Amino acid sequence: MAEKLTPPPRLGITVMPEWFQSEGIDAVLDRLQASGVTALATSPYLLEIAAAGEGAREPPPDGDAGSVRPLDRTLWGVRETWVRTAPSLVHDPARYRGLRYQPSPPSALTLAQPRLIDDVVEAAARRSIAVYLQVMAASPPGYKVQFSSAVQEDQCLGPDGLPHPQRVDANASLASPHVRDYGGALLAELAQRYPGVHGFRIDWPEYPPYDLRSALFDFNPHAHAALRAQGVAPDAYGRQICALLASWRSQARAAAGAGAAAVRTQLAQAGWDDFFAANGAGAPLWASKRASVAALLRHYREALDQVAGPRRSLEPQVFPAPLSRFSGFDWDALAQTSDAVGVKLYTMHWPMMARLWARDLVGEQDKAVLDVVTAAMMDFLGFSDQLPADGAALIYPPPALAHPVGIQAQQDKLAQARAAAATVPVIAFAHSYGPRADVALRTRTALQASTNASGAYLWVNRYGYLSDAKLADLAQLMQVQESCA
Repeated sequence: MAEKLTPPPRLGITVMPEWFQSEGIDAVLDRLQASGVTALATSPYLLEIAAAGEGAREPPPDGDAGSVRPLDRTLWGVRETWVRTAPSLVHDPARYRGLRYQPSPPSALTLAQPRLIDDVVEAAARRSIAVYLQVMAASPPGYKVQFSSAVQEDQCLGPDGLPHPQRVDANASLASPHVRDYGGALLAELAQRYPGVHGFRIDWPEYPPYDLRSALFDFNPHAHAALRAQGVAPDAYGRQICALLASWRSQARAAAGAGAAAVRTQLAQAGWDDFFAANGAGAPLWASKRASVAALLRHYREALDQVAGPRRSLEPQVFPAPLSRFSGFDWDALAQTSDAVGVKLYTMHWPMMARLWARDLVGEQDKAVLDVVTAAMMDFLGFSDQLPADGAALIYPPPALAHPVGIQAQQDKLAQARAAAATVPVIAFAHSYGPRADVALRTRTALQASTNASGAYLWVNRYGYLSDAKLADLAQLMQVQESCA
């Protein structure tokens, strides 16, 4: 096996292919290089504008909450649009023979621009910018977050044995061998097709806990063996969790009139804190998910290692604690499989998530009750530095509003990740959405909190929200960091 890599980026930016298509490869790379970028991540697809209502919205709606956020940069002259995608390559069907999932066939767009990613990789290499490919860990065909072809048999299921139609993400069950086999085949093909790529970022190698009901995945039959290995009978354990959920809903509604602190106390008395603790009643569920995640990471590492050439870096990008416990991410599997781990500080999601967790407890009919329970969830999930006084302010922030999250909370989550990752480098992932001053504050917080003896590393997501002014701020931040090193 090739020697394990140390991540090269000091500053990386996620630049999806549409920006190279829209602005031109050299124009984008000029801006990145001027900002001090040493790495970029893109994905193996091509994109084109579609008629309204066709394909998917860009930027993604984030469970409808994100419909408030237009892009900072114009994509073919617009800041929000509908789009459709096509693979950037003509896949080799022999690699996928006999698998449940197949890659997307080439479209006219694929055939018209067959070398876009090759050209990006080659142009970036001439500037000493490392290129990563980002793919979805458990959402075939794996190119882009909004699209999934997962069949019913591979859907994530809750403790009641049913899917959750209001969920934000589209991840399939990570326990499904069909999902795992497809992901391994895709990574191996991409590594061979794009030999100049430094590594792969896999998104959501976990069960994204955007809301409470998603945190209680996975009772798909594929996951039953992992549950039984924890000493629980899946059906009986599911009924136990459903009974707890009913109790939590009753207690949250009853306590909401007395404020967020009362909600936290009442839920704790109803077994909430015990269930979500590392070794509480939810421990068999968390452990069963970790088993599926570990199997997936090992399979992906083995698939990449079978491709001739240098070792390709494998870098999962995941939720911070405590969400990574509920998502089932296996920190112990990192050392054997991964070269770094990215921890997402996508803070515009945090108040949205607190509200969605509250929604799953008390519904949306009574806004005053929902606001109080949202504040309680913001505190429980560690998104704020203190118990929020105004739950009504905890919403997906519009573009001009600073994200209503704690600075210390962000620092704490990175410290927790470093402790959990042990020897594996942790890279902070900050998001570029939001007002300029707030983005500058959050990226500086992320960079400083992730600095260690081996250097300071930062990924910024997404290029589409990086105005020229924000790019200039990033350049200044990296210059200051260099002068202090």
